[in-house]
Amino acid sequence: MEDLRAFASAFPRFCDRNAVRVPGRGALPSLEGARPFEMGAEHLAAFRVDAAKDPDTLPAMLKQGPEAVAFYVSFRLEPDRWGIYLRERGIKALQEEYHRILWRDLGKYADRDIGDVAERVEYSLVLDYLLTHARFHFLVDRTAAAWEKEGGSALYAPYQETWYVPPAKPVAQRPEDIGNLEEALANLDAFRTYINPSYGEGVALMVDGKLDPRNVDEWKAFFIGGRFAVEMANVFSRQPPGWKDFSRFLNRKTSVGSTNYVRIQYSYSPDLLERGQKELARRIAGGGTPSPDNPFKEASPEMPNVYLL
Repeated sequence: MEDLRAFASAFPRFCDRNAVRVPGRGALPSLEGARPFEMGAEHLAAFRVDAAKDPDTLPAMLKQGPEAVAFYVSFRLEPDRWGIYLRERGIKALQEEYHRILWRDLGKYADRDIGDVAERVEYSLVLDYLLTHARFHFLVDRTAAAWEKEGGSALYAPYQETWYVPPAKPVAQRPEDIGNLEEALANLDAFRTYINPSYGEGVALMVDGKLDPRNVDEWKAFFIGGRFAVEMANVFSRQPPGWKDFSRFLNRKTSVGSTNYVRIQYSYSPDLLERGQKELARRIAGGGTPSPDNPFKEASPEMPNVYLL
């Protein structure tokens, strides 16, 4: 990954600490006590939070979305410790909420004690959501920085001022109508991971060999067949406007099974996604025509540095 630590000193006019905001938070929160978070596969598989959960986490997410737990700090604000910050006790609260959701459906299919495996599944789902969402904010920041260097005019702070708290509008029907489009697309990035069949199969395989084969099939059906996506869509939809508008990019298909069970499956619309990405690029560019036309269509960048608070 490119070294962005020198950006603030090289381009101070694009890095006004009184103007640049932390997405979803506004002012820069205290980073005291933050420590690097190892992103290696072995560490992620073993990661657990021993601290008690923060009971205010879920109510805070109704107002701040996932930024109540994980937030992105720009290289414009903290050149030597920019990246994604995870609140440890918030992760614990979210893991317990995921446990409640999963076991409401899957608890009856756990014919053996798989508490350790279940925790691994839950922490994996939580971290994937938080990190994927926050990484999108980095992509926006990096895109604006590249255009600022090329054009010589500040873009990121003016874009944030205009669009992070946009004027109220009627219910958004089109991507162009969404106020905080950045948060909607960040949530969509995470949700697209959740509805990816390969991702669901990988999660379900964690219990393979741990349960009766018939129960393993139920776990696979939950993640691959769409029931998990329905649960997560409900969770995301309780977040504020902008965050919850990720649903404007989705296709929702229902079908009725032989037992009158209504099955819901989600997919996303590539055309609507393209429109949303181009509209976000237009907003960052100040209403002009940026180049490249759609920087968000490319593969996501590497993960920024991650810290645990």
